[in-house]
This record gives sequence, C-alpha cells and structure tokens, in this order.
Amino acid sequence: MNFKVITIFPDLITQFAGHGLLGKAVREGLITLEAINLREYAVNTQGQVDDTPFGGGSGMVMRPEPAFSAIDKIKAQHPDAKVIYFTPRGKQFGQADARRLANSSPTTQCSEKTSANSASDKTQPTYIILCSRYEGADQRIIDELVDEEFSIGDYVLMGGETPAFVLLEAVVRLLPGVLGNPESTVQESFSHCLLEHPQYTKPREYSGLAVPEVLFGGNHAEIARWQKNQAVNDTLIRRPELITKALKPKAPFYLALIHHPVYDKQGDVIISSITNLDLHDIARSCKTFAVDRYYVAHPTKALRLLALKILGHWEHGYGLTYNPNRSEALETISIVTDLDDVILAIEEKHKMLPRIIATSARRGPHSTTFTEMRARLCLSDEPHLMLLGTGWGLTEEITSRADYMLEPVDGRGDYNHLSVRAAAAIMLSRLLG
Repeated sequence: MNFKVITIFPDLITQFAGHGLLGKAVREGLITLEAINLREYAVNTQGQVDDTPFGGGSGMVMRPEPAFSAIDKIKAQHPDAKVIYFTPRGKQFGQADARRLANSSPTTQCSEKTSANSASDKTQPTYIILCSRYEGADQRIIDELVDEEFSIGDYVLMGGETPAFVLLEAVVRLLPGVLGNPESTVQESFSHCLLEHPQYTKPREYSGLAVPEVLFGGNHAEIARWQKNQAVNDTLIRRPELITKALKPKAPFYLALIHHPVYDKQGDVIISSITNLDLHDIARSCKTFAVDRYYVAHPTKALRLLALKILGHWEHGYGLTYNPNRSEALETISIVTDLDDVILAIEEKHKMLPRIIATSARRGPHSTTFTEMRARLCLSDEPHLMLLGTGWGLTEEITSRADYMLEPVDGRGDYNHLSVRAAAAIMLSRLLG
C-alpha cells in the first residue's frame, strides 16, 4: 500500500513515520510512505502556495495550481490513486473506514508476509493525503480532485497533518504483518460496535486497588463473559450511539397504558377514563413500530367492557368493512385489569419477567436517555415493557417497580403537556424506529 502525503511540512511526516509500528511497516516494506513538499509546486519563487480568500475573511486558502500540479504528477505514475482530504466538513473518520481502506490492499487477502518490494508494486492501492493549513483549500481542488473528505472530530486544527497521522496509524495497523498478534484487531474497541473491556496488568494489587478476581480463576468462559459484560456496560454508559448505529432493536417490546394508579392535576391518586382516541391512535403507533402487544389496563369492569365494545365494532362489525386498516392496528390491543396482569401475560409467554421502562414528563435524577435505551434493546433478548401513564402521570407506586426511568420528551419550547398519544408515537419512533 502506498501513501503520498502532500504538505508544507514534509519533515513532520517523515519524522512521525520513523517511529513505532508505522516505522516498522515502512522499514519492512509493508507500505511506502512519501512526504511531498507542496512548496515545490509553488506559484512563484517565494514558495507561495496559498492566498487570501475571495469575498473577504481571515486566514489563507490553498491555491489550486500547486495542488493540481502535485496530484497530477503522482497520478501520472499511479492513475488509480485516491485523494483524501481532511476538513471539518467531512464525514467523521471511523474504524469502519480504516478497515475499508486497509482491505483495499491485495496483501490483506493472503497470510504470507509481504516482500520488501511489494508495497511499491503498482497493483497496490495508492492514497494521496492532501494536507491544507489554516482556512483550508480552494473549493475547486475539492470538487475536481478529492475522492473522500474526512473529519476526525468536531473541532478545528491548524492543519491536515495531525488527521493524516490518525489515518495512517488506523489503517496501517490493520495490514497483515504489522501487528504481532492479528487477533488484537478483532477484539479491540469498535470491532463489534462495542468498546473494549478494561485491561489490567501486574501488580495484582497497587495502593489498595485490586485486579478483579475473575481474571485469575483460569475459567476462560467465565473470563470471556466478564469481558463481554464489561464491554457492553461501558458502551451503554459511554458511547451508546455506537450500538444504535450498527444494530437494530431486537428485544420483544410491549407497551401498557395505565389508568390506575395515576395522578391528577392536584397530585391526588385517581382512576382515569379510557378514551377512544387513546385506543385508536396508540394502537396505530404500536402497529407501525411492530410492538408485540399494547395493553390497556383499567380496574373498572364497565370501562373494560366499553373498550371491548369499541374494539368489537372495528374488528367484527361495520367498522371492519369500512376501515380494515383500523382493525389491523386494534388487533394489537389487550384489555386487562392492572399492571400485574400485564406482567403475568408477558412472563407466561417468555418464561421470564419483563424489564420495565417507566415514563414521565418530569426529568428525574437518573433518567435513561433514548439512545441508551435503544442500545439496550439492540443487545438484549429479554422482553421489555414500557409504561405510559394517563392523567398527570404514573404514581410512585408504579415507577418504583421500573428497571429504567426514560427521559422525558423535550421540545424546543417550555411547554410540556403532550397528550399520551403524541408522546407514545415519539417515544416509539426514537426507541424502535
């Protein structure tokens, strides 16, 4: 694999490439790395490669002439070379990108060690990394020459050399022969949408801080379980978005609309009424997001019978002929007496108790974010039950039984009085959509 780094600081690249595993890869011919001085293609004898921006503004912008000349010369020998440019406007560079670039090399397809001359073979891919400074490069360079634009984070650097180092380290370490143990690249962070588990070394105890005992038992299966659990928990807490970007929710998911016990406006515990709109609209949301079952819990027999009558109209009566789509959604509903009935039904089906997710319009001290909760649904095979409260919300009697308290749905303004139907649709979209 060949790397051509175009920069006004070639010594910076050369010195960096002489150390560590990157230096080893260069010395052993696993890659070639050439630092090209952009000033050799300057527009004048003063070595000018940038100029002030049209339209005003601070800083200097890379001129097109030097960049076109430098890249054209490289492509004369490597016509298939790809140009990479780092900019805050680019896609964030990640492990998947590093693997894709590394896998473009034919040497990754075989286990034999690369010979000293094979890295410079024209069958090897060539990447040109263009490093601009200050205000970046003239847009015509990007439009005409650049194949991929990357960023390494939401911050601004003084130049593209540091991002170039990041790409080189991330890609080269994945090439055969660079790392002593190839398994290192399989078990590390980001390889399976999880952060890596914590690592420990000697001494076994330091200043009263001990290494977890599980690592000394010699039970490899138990150690592997501990490592997996640590990786999962760390990722859920630190970077849940890694999971939600890579996986889809798979846990069985249920929703229950609770009418008692709930609060009224004064904070008293009441029994609220079943409404036609709650039955219809939440059922349609549940059907849309493939909720396994929508339970409507109410302690009053008369209201349960009324709800069943409404369902019957749409499932068996004139409503079925008039609007069969409505009937399809309402088939997700079960009318029950209370939360215990819901839990019992789920337990009977799955042979385990569900994880309970409580909801509230009020933000608590230990709320679980939608991103973290969605990540848990991606990783878990356990059934999960989300509780929605009518009236002015679930009472503490109900929320105290929950495993998680989901963060509230916040809007742009201060108004915080969504209907339970609207809140249900938003929550389901964020968790299962």
